Amino acid sequence: MSEPVPSGLIEQVRAALGTQYEVERALGAGGMGSVFLGRDLTLDRAVAIKVISPELSTAKSFRARFLQEARTVARLRHPHIVSVY
Repeated sequence: MSEPVPSGLIEQVRAALGTQYEVERALGAGGMGSVFLGRDLTLDRAVAIKVISPELSTAKSFRARFLQEARTVARLRHPHIVSVY
């Protein structure tokens, strides 16, 4: 992920997540979306928050691909792969 995070996206993510997560900063962006460093306030742990790019979110095919990626990664268990919730 080497593309810049779109301007204003972090504020949109903060608003969408409400009070369960604190979004600290952007980590990077790629072809399908952006990743942020956050904190799950309920469980008091660091999390990576990945969101689909706003311009892709209106396309049903990209939303399906994003969800399929999340489902695939959620099945993986390894110390160097983040868990998906």
